[in-house]
Amino acid sequence: MHERYFVYVSNAHDGEIAVLHLDAARGTLTPHARVSADEAVMPLALAPDRRRLYAATRGERKQILVYAIDPRSGALVLETRTPIESSLAYLCAEAGGHFLLGASYGEHRLSLYRVDEVEHGRGVPVQVVDGIEHAHCVIVSDDGRYAYVSSLGSDRVFCFALDETDGLRAIGTVDLEKGFGPRHLRFSPQGDVLYVLSEFRATVAAFARDAATGQLTPLGVSPRANELAHLNDGFARPNATHPVQPDPAVLARLVWAADIHGSPDGRFVYASERTSSRLLTLRVAQDGTLEPVSSVETETQPRGFRLDPSGRFLVACGEKSPHVSLYRVDAQSGALALAARCAGGQGANWVEIVAAQDGADAVDAHQAS
Repeated sequence: MHERYFVYVSNAHDGEIAVLHLDAARGTLTPHARVSADEAVMPLALAPDRRRLYAATRGERKQILVYAIDPRSGALVLETRTPIESSLAYLCAEAGGHFLLGASYGEHRLSLYRVDEVEHGRGVPVQVVDGIEHAHCVIVSDDGRYAYVSSLGSDRVFCFALDETDGLRAIGTVDLEKGFGPRHLRFSPQGDVLYVLSEFRATVAAFARDAATGQLTPLGVSPRANELAHLNDGFARPNATHPVQPDPAVLARLVWAADIHGSPDGRFVYASERTSSRLLTLRVAQDGTLEPVSSVETETQPRGFRLDPSGRFLVACGEKSPHVSLYRVDAQSGALALAARCAGGQGANWVEIVAAQDGADAVDAHQAS
């Protein structure tokens, strides 16, 4: 259990990544550095060994930026700017270290990139799967054998087998109720359950996952938290650059959930809801389904958040807040209590956390990278 962590927050409006220092012993979060990225830097993904950070930009120059992480200082050193064709809403580094996978919301596609190609500036995907309407998230099982993609537009989750030689192979889909709006996905710690967050309802569907076949079996859908009872079901929104935008007064009454993560012990799942600017805590029942138990107000329009690897703290940012909040996690109830708040950036949307290394461990990690 580490006592120091580095927190990375992508700030789309600033075109920078903020580096923050989390001191677990003191319960503090402090600004550490600001690193230049590019316009509309958004999804972040950590390499399996935590020695590199990948960042996708969604502005005029669509790229995957590759940063080396100094394990002692947390500093990011830009190694490569790799041009890509797609605007990626989500970026995933699979555990084997062979592939990066990207979901493109506007282009309705899943792209598979080889890590060694991206790290050498070559951004042509080795495989593209089209026809995934409003693809929003892609995650890969810890064994690297199966990938799952949420299709917000078709209310489905697409399932693929993943092989180092043959790439992606479709193995089926699972349907959610019409109007569910599947957004982000997360596995339970053992990988035997897949949680699917509804952007339009702020509920979470749970699926049992067969590790051998990759197949999903429905377990149930959580109810909506009481704190969101005043909101109506949401709908798919156009990009911010689209010339026709919905009436803000209408949007202010709609659910707009964003991100989902689970506690390392598997007892709780957390979700962010942007209209109410709340973080929701859901308890995991013995059958794998979820029940809302508490919530807290957080930074305005919270798109992204992350728990530290030990599960003691949660860091949250907001797209319309220049601050970042640190919460203590109650181990028994899963409840969140504000511990600290510090300056962040503009357009904050993604959070990653890396344990700091000291002494010989840091030297060894740096030399290995």
